[in-house]
Amino acid sequence: MKKIALSIATVLASLTLLSSPLYASSAKGKIFYAKILKSPCGFTGELMGKKHTVSEWRDFYNTNKMNDVIKGYCPKAPLITEEKDLTNLYHFLSSFASDSGNVPSCN
Repeated sequence: MKKIALSIATVLASLTLLSSPLYASSAKGKIFYAKILKSPCGFTGELMGKKHTVSEWRDFYNTNKMNDVIKGYCPKAPLITEEKDLTNLYHFLSSFASDSGNVPSCN
């Protein structure tokens, strides 16, 4: 019985630890969008996220086309050269994708 309880506790702890980096990445992506892209784009990151589905954002990220997609909507946007910024931005935009079901909270 102790082994089962220990196993369950280990699984729950692992899930908690794994979800934290994703949230941190999405939060950093939101900050990046607000500081760097909101002004040249002229709309919020939540609206940008809704322009594609989660799988489309994943495909853009995996095929290194995030900059192309962003430039398509925001021609005045700077080129994003840091991989960590692209990763954070991908997590943020995909969290508000048209099929994500997420609704932005009031800030």
